Order: sequence, then structure tokens, then C-alpha cells
Amino acid sequence: IRSRYLGLRGRPFALIISGCCLTTSCVFGLKFMGGQESVSLLNTSSNNPVLRSNDRKNVWPPLMYGTAWKKEKTKELVVTAIKEGFEGIDVANQPKHYREDLVGDALHELEQNFHISLSSLWIQTKFTPIAGQDRSKPMPYKADSKLEDQVDESIQSSLRNLGKIDCLVLHSPLRTIKDTIRVWRRFEAAVDRGEIIQLGISNCYSLDILSALYDAAKHKPKVLQNRFYRDSNYDQDLRSFCSQHDIIYQTFWTLTANGDKLRADPIRQAATRLEATPPQILFAWLIKQGHQPLTGTTDLTHMRQDLKAPDLAEHLTPEEESSISSLFITTSHHHP
Repeated sequence: IRSRYLGLRGRPFALIISGCCLTTSCVFGLKFMGGQESVSLLNTSSNNPVLRSNDRKNVWPPLMYGTAWKKEKTKELVVTAIKEGFEGIDVANQPKHYREDLVGDALHELEQNFHISLSSLWIQTKFTPIAGQDRSKPMPYKADSKLEDQVDESIQSSLRNLGKIDCLVLHSPLRTIKDTIRVWRRFEAAVDRGEIIQLGISNCYSLDILSALYDAAKHKPKVLQNRFYRDSNYDQDLRSFCSQHDIIYQTFWTLTANGDKLRADPIRQAATRLEATPPQILFAWLIKQGHQPLTGTTDLTHMRQDLKAPDLAEHLTPEEESSISSLFITTSHHHP
């Protein structure tokens, strides 16, 4: 058996083979030296083993690289983003808008050619219900399968594509809370099998739905990923709920939807003082609030600028943080 090194949060850890078998169905027990984290390699039907995290500490990167709408450029952009310093990737098993298979190809290339191991990265993908799929494209499950089977088939497809799932996100609530919880139970079963660390939900703009899901869940949602924009009142109530219940609030469409805020005095003045760009300041402010912005930029310069946002967050003054916060307090009640 060829020995390997897996990085954990960017640091190399030697591996001890604690058990092995010479058949293709073997399970390798692997332990990281110098810490309490442990992982296992699970065999799947693909040629690449799946990295399953058992007791690894939950470490979130401050911002994620989003892969929606990258099409055939997905692999190249993911490789570039990770090489530049991104540690988290967001994707979905939804061929309509994502190429999860090409994200997997990028992860393989990074490990083989650049020695950036899968275990050093945070991989987040989504189960997309049938309403969000394009039936003219190959789907990760059979359209006529029952809901529970669709979830299971999608998860196994994602594991084959990506090699591991750190966080599995429900792409949107289903038509009823009953069906939403049916999906969640299959998510929880995957957590219990050790295939997934944490769970989340996206495109959920109803506090009633999120709180109902939270109350019903055995494995509580740890992520809420929403569009950050005026029509949802910037999710003020939802962000408060997330803060109170140890849920990471992730933002997308962050820059596109907030051009007026980027031109506002509080952001521009902070940008001038810190010799930064307004988008960097907005990302920095979100990180300072405990949120996790997604950026899907295809521009190398913007990637490098975005990666400086966590450091900039530490240099925002309380006054700047407060004045920027005031930009995102609304009293109107719109619905997306």
C-alpha cells in the first residue's frame, strides 16, 4: 500500500495505517498524528476512494468559492481558486447550473499535481429536488423514484464525484414541511453512516420553515445559504435566528444585488481608510458578523482581493462596523 499524506486545514499530518485488507471492499482506518481528528477511506464503485470524516473538528473557511454557472470552465476555475488560497468549495448536484463532476476532477488534479489534499478542503454540495432540476439533462437520480430514493441516489452520486461531503445542503425547501422533513431524515441517515459531517438548507426565506425544520431535526441545520438582498430584508430575522442557534449564514448574490450599498459612504470610507475595494469591505463586514460569504468570481485579481477580506475584517473599527450594519436594516416586508 502506497503511503500518502493528507493535509488538515492546510497542515500536513502523517498517516498511520491502523488496518487494511487487500480486497477492493476494504476499509482503511486512518488516524492523524498530533490531533484528535480521524478519517476513514471508504470504497465506492468509482476508482477513487471516498474520504469519510468521523471525528474531525468542524472548521469553516471564512468564505467559500461558489461554482454555479461555470459550465466547462468549472475545473480550471476551481483549481485556480484553491491554488490561490480558497479552502471551501460550494457546488450542487444539479447539472442545470453546476458541474459537480468537474469540481471532482479539479479536486483530483489538485491532489495529484499540486499536493493539495482533499482533507485540507471544506466541500459543500447540495441535493436539488426535482422541481429544481432540468429533466432534459442527466440527473443524479431517477425522476420517478420515491423522494427518499432520490436523496440517497444524489448523495451517492456526489460522493463519487467529489470524494467526500463535509456539508450537505438542501437546495430549497420542498412544497410542504412534511416533504422537507422527509428529505432531512435521509440527510440524517447519511450523517449517521459517517458520510457527511454537517447539514444545511438554502433558499429558505421563511423563519417559520427554518424554525420548524430546526425543531424537528435530530441533526440540526448548521448552514443557511440565502441570497443577500433587499427583497428579503437582508434576512434580518433569519440571521438573528442563525446567530442564536449556531447556524452559519452564507450569502450569495452578495455583490450583484447590492451595488447601491457598495457606493454608500460607510463602505467607501472604510475602503479608503484600509486601502481596499468596496467589495472587500462588504465581505469583511459579513465575516465580522459571523457570516460566510460566497464569491464566484472568475477574475484572478478579484479572487486575490476577496481572499484578503478575512484580514480586513479584523481591522474594521466598531464605528465602521456599526455604520455598515445600518445599511442593512430595513423596515419594509418584501418576499423573494
